[in-house]
Amino acid sequence: MSKERQEFLIGTYTETVIFGDGSRFAGNGQGIYWADIDMVSGKIRLKQIIEGIKNPSYVCADKAGKRIYAVSELEEYEGHKSGAVSVYEVGEDGSVKLLDRKPSMGTNPCHLYLDETEGILYISNYGSGSACAYRIGQEGRFQEPAMVIQHQGHSVDEERQEGPHVHSIHPCRFGKGVLVCDLGLDKISRCVVREQDGRWLFTEEESWMTKPGYGPRMLVYHPVLPIFYVVQEMGNRVLVYEYGNGTPQQVQDVSSLVTEDGGIFNTAAEIRIHSSGTRLYVSNRGADCITVYDVDGAGRIAPNSSIPSGGKTPRCFAAAEDTESGNTFLVIANQDSDQLLSVKHTDCHMVETEDELQVGSPVCVWLL
Repeated sequence: MSKERQEFLIGTYTETVIFGDGSRFAGNGQGIYWADIDMVSGKIRLKQIIEGIKNPSYVCADKAGKRIYAVSELEEYEGHKSGAVSVYEVGEDGSVKLLDRKPSMGTNPCHLYLDETEGILYISNYGSGSACAYRIGQEGRFQEPAMVIQHQGHSVDEERQEGPHVHSIHPCRFGKGVLVCDLGLDKISRCVVREQDGRWLFTEEESWMTKPGYGPRMLVYHPVLPIFYVVQEMGNRVLVYEYGNGTPQQVQDVSSLVTEDGGIFNTAAEIRIHSSGTRLYVSNRGADCITVYDVDGAGRIAPNSSIPSGGKTPRCFAAAEDTESGNTFLVIANQDSDQLLSVKHTDCHMVETEDELQVGSPVCVWLL
């Protein structure tokens, strides 16, 4: 069915944050922005802003779009060395109210994953290198105590990998639990939440290492094949894993850039796949572009083209698709130029910039 307008949320930085390389960034966002895009014209419309939250750098929502979850990427919350996580309830009239807020049990949380049952929220604490899980009660509030896995160790880059830095958590489709990407340890691990003797435990079951210095950041699954793709922030690579036999095996290691340019410092960021499974997208900060890959019938990728982000530092983007018209709009969050851009991308790799929305320090785009 054709969808005339696609709604989405935008996470932002509202105040100063310290990045992994030690640099400080002064955010000027106002909170969580709620907008939509016309799936014919590509025009973006701002609907409302959810204020009263600090540094909501990553947001997500339940399937019904009735509860919105957000991290607060902070080093201190209510006197403790921790960021925070919030849940908002959306009313029938579109009003939004804060339902609950708890510490993230680690510093600088940067990513959320709500499991398929919508009963557990997973939080990635980049600064302290921990994975946190809250069970969610029927009323929507976070149940305590939180479950935490604290990573230990380091990798080869003395500046970026002096310790663990959990960057994202995702569903695991070849076993129980979730997959955790740790940029600081060059590690992807499978972790499981289970109840034992009346207690809830969150434990690591197994792990796989990337090349030293790669920095695994985010991953996506192929919509049909037993394949997943992991973007490597520091290595500027995309790793392709096959898990048909139940154990992930790396089958490809491809650059995140169509054309290498040694004069540009670049870090890869977001990764998305088209619902058809024929196109993969990766954002690059520094080169300020979205790399487009062709995906073949076996799930292997080949760089096809590069789409300029239209701004500076494309941190995140989303691919809004309309199955009836075939239109795909990339909604790109250019963090350092305070703008959101909509770009139409076709099967023939034709690219047209359709609209721009000024948003302070946009970081995350989440389709509702």
